[in-house]
Amino acid sequence: MESWAFLRWAIHDPMGSRHYFIDRWKHRDWHIRMYPVDHDWRMRIGSTDDDRKQTEQLWPSVLRRLEEQGLRPGPESYFFWNDGDPAFIQAIWCLVRRLQATKVVETGVAHGVTSRFILEALGMRGGHLWSIDLPPPGSPEKHHEIGAAVIDRTNWTLLLGSSRQHLPHLLKEVGPIDIFIHDSEHSSTNMLFEMRLAWEALRPGGALIVDDIDLNWAFGEFSKQIKCEKLVAEAEPIRPDLRRFNQKGLFGVLLKPQSSAMKP
Repeated sequence: MESWAFLRWAIHDPMGSRHYFIDRWKHRDWHIRMYPVDHDWRMRIGSTDDDRKQTEQLWPSVLRRLEEQGLRPGPESYFFWNDGDPAFIQAIWCLVRRLQATKVVETGVAHGVTSRFILEALGMRGGHLWSIDLPPPGSPEKHHEIGAAVIDRTNWTLLLGSSRQHLPHLLKEVGPIDIFIHDSEHSSTNMLFEMRLAWEALRPGGALIVDDIDLNWAFGEFSKQIKCEKLVAEAEPIRPDLRRFNQKGLFGVLLKPQSSAMKP
């Protein structure tokens, strides 16, 4: 089952899988050495019982909306890419509330599960979400699935195209932003491109959240270049992800201090 999962990944996501295969072959335990997990991440970002309760109450509605459209949520749900998992989403929900965010930018949408939760959290105080997603060019039949989980699109701007096409102009136009979320192509080149741009546009005290950091070394490399608090957390997928070293995956959070600069 694991071999079949990796083969399908290589077919559908050659760039992302290539980096992972190379690093996994050369350094089988690199994930553990580079990214020790912070099991207290919820406490450190200020997640409360209310955050957990509200996200857990919303999940059935989100899953039901996808299933009513004939879509299977969770890992490998959009081609070979994953929907946002409950832990990743709970971290974002908490940070939107804690930072009183009104401007959030994300890359990577797919079914829009993460987008839906962000919009619900922003709706409590007003605010706007800008999302960038590149529809798979060879599969136009999948394009209608983008953002399928989102109901109210009043405070949502969806930009179709690559982050290289849209992100520089968008951040220049709407920055400074409160939160940036990377969940698009997970090649090291693209991750570094997005993180560097977003960090400059992030307001002091803001948060940068990066999904699937165990796929390569980019998150660790970037976090060495800046002064900030870094958190690494295990994902909590609704079913095991057989491609990952822990069958879960990892995501990371960088909290920008009130006065921030690149390390010398």
